[in-house]
Amino acid sequence: MARVPDSPPTGGAVAAPLPDNEQERLAALRSYAVLDTEPELSFDDVTHLASRICCTPMAAVVLVDETRQWFKSRQGVGIEGCSREEGFCAHAILQPEPFIIEDTTADARFRDNPFVTAPWSIRFYAGVPLINPQGHALGTVCVLDYTPRQLTPEQTRSLEALARQVVSLLELRRMNHEQRRLIAELRASQERIDILQRTTHDAIWDWDLKANQLTWNPRVAEMLGDELEHARSDASWWFDRFHPGDRARVKESLKQALAQGASIWTDEYRFRLANGTWSRMFSRCAILRDTEGHPLRLIGMSLDISEREALRARVALAERMSSVGTLAAGVAHEINNPLAYVMANVSYALTEVRERPAGELDVDELTQALGEAHEGGERIRRIVRDLMAFSHPADDRMEWLELHRTIDSAVSLAWNELRHRVRVVREYQPVPPVYANEARLRQVFLNLLMNAAHAIPEGAADQHEIRITTRVDAEGRVLIEVSDTGHGIPESIRSRIFEPFFTTQPVGEGMGLGLSISHTLITHMGGELQFESEVGKGTVFRVVLPPPARREPGGPEAAPPGPVPPRAEVPAMRRGRLLVVDDEARVLSSLERTLGRTHEVIAFDRAQAALAWMEQGQPWDLILCDVMMPEMTGMEFHEALAQRMPERVRDIIFITGGAFTATAREFLARVDNARLDKPFDLEALCALVEARLGGGLQKPGEEEARAG
Repeated sequence: MARVPDSPPTGGAVAAPLPDNEQERLAALRSYAVLDTEPELSFDDVTHLASRICCTPMAAVVLVDETRQWFKSRQGVGIEGCSREEGFCAHAILQPEPFIIEDTTADARFRDNPFVTAPWSIRFYAGVPLINPQGHALGTVCVLDYTPRQLTPEQTRSLEALARQVVSLLELRRMNHEQRRLIAELRASQERIDILQRTTHDAIWDWDLKANQLTWNPRVAEMLGDELEHARSDASWWFDRFHPGDRARVKESLKQALAQGASIWTDEYRFRLANGTWSRMFSRCAILRDTEGHPLRLIGMSLDISEREALRARVALAERMSSVGTLAAGVAHEINNPLAYVMANVSYALTEVRERPAGELDVDELTQALGEAHEGGERIRRIVRDLMAFSHPADDRMEWLELHRTIDSAVSLAWNELRHRVRVVREYQPVPPVYANEARLRQVFLNLLMNAAHAIPEGAADQHEIRITTRVDAEGRVLIEVSDTGHGIPESIRSRIFEPFFTTQPVGEGMGLGLSISHTLITHMGGELQFESEVGKGTVFRVVLPPPARREPGGPEAAPPGPVPPRAEVPAMRRGRLLVVDDEARVLSSLERTLGRTHEVIAFDRAQAALAWMEQGQPWDLILCDVMMPEMTGMEFHEALAQRMPERVRDIIFITGGAFTATAREFLARVDNARLDKPFDLEALCALVEARLGGGLQKPGEEEARAG
């Protein structure tokens, strides 16, 4: 037998052309990460079988890269590879079938090849290309001999089978390599997840929908105040803790997301903690589906946002109070004007009554003076009402509002800032009532008006205007536009104008929260806040409110108020006995004077005195009671009456100059008693009293008992 070569020969060779898909082929070869790796028994078994089956002294598994042929396994071959130009396999990978050269000296491509001209010349070569599943030829399984020869058909088929086995080994090797890589990544990822789960403030959960199995990270125990084992593996315990007012809505929201092919679901809801308190929770999850789109798992997080919501409310209040400070001078101006003629007319009337004999009084003149004073007082009452509504924290109550009145209220509050800068033009088209929170909507309009005013310099009111327009678009949405002729918003900052604390005003002249808060408030009311601007020409902010017919969050379909049905004829009103409880003597005397014309009024300046009188068994019909009083408040009076005479507790009508404490606000929101705010409209007060007295409150035999 000839000597086995242990180094590549040198000499001339005919290089094989490159395949048409050379770059893709090389990328496929590299993907197996097999070049220059250590010998492996499974590949050595292939070359051993190839040599035995074909009865050749040499066999190899050859991989062809850019410049060389590298032998992954070799039998009877002393070298690890050779140049691609000198190798036979570079030619074999160009063939779709086995490449066989029975006598290399008779083939013009190889007769001058250094492996053929060497003393131990290669005279026979047979190679089968290694074709991967994507159709790329990676190399060959080949056999070689020092003498010319032929392969039988059975030997050729066996060599082809071995080539397929090598491709399978390469694929398996790649999968094992990928699996090891993934396992390493998963292990590292799991370590990161474990760290995140231990440090995050979120409850992270995985809900297997098929098995209805729910798993949690340890954070849920801290968040809920329970041990983790108290959280059952099924999802029912989680939904059981939802606030009854939110449970159906959230379940329906999740059901719709699962049914409609959504990939993400989010919602906010109230959630009962272990100590019985209610937190505000935010949940977000990814919805994993099978190939047919059926939901399989939900992987998500839940976060207690109670503190964030409280902070947002405090920031919103701070912005409102900052605006109140800015508007203080304007509000004072608006109050001082009517207050001037209120006092002048009242002084005139008092002087006339005191100094002129009754027969010489000019009744018409006095009537006109007092009428003007009343009109001025009513104007002041509206200003105070608007200012109180703006400065107090707003609740979440949504109601049907007359839009133009809310806009006019905001204009009135901002008037002092506006009148030195612009003309205000109102173009109101008929619009339906809107379903919104009045205090928050008023704040939005005030913010937009103040923002527009600050875009215009003072002292040129005849050259600039703010135009407020209202209309209904083709989709039934209500549109309110506040446009100004100011300097406009540069394009470079337009993407940031809704960011919190972003402002172009000098330090100390604005918190940069007005537009951010306005955007948040309108979004929470189901609307949109849009804007358009052109530098040097002005800006338009557009509030888009939903069509009137839409659903309240978590509630039945809301519809705007329809035509008022004809009022039923009110029966003749009986004379009632009214208790009035207020620590302000002037309020007591005015109520006695007003209501005493048609009813019996019994006044108390202390709630304890009223309670002691009632405990004597005296009859009454209604109680008008102030909320904030010294010694015993109206709230404590309500509680005492609820304990002693619970059937009569709804007879109280609260009158209040403002719920300035959190306790008072919570109390008024909780009880369902009627309420009138000071300064109240006396006609509205009389109408409320008459409605309550005519509403069947009279007990059988009560008049007889009183008469007796």
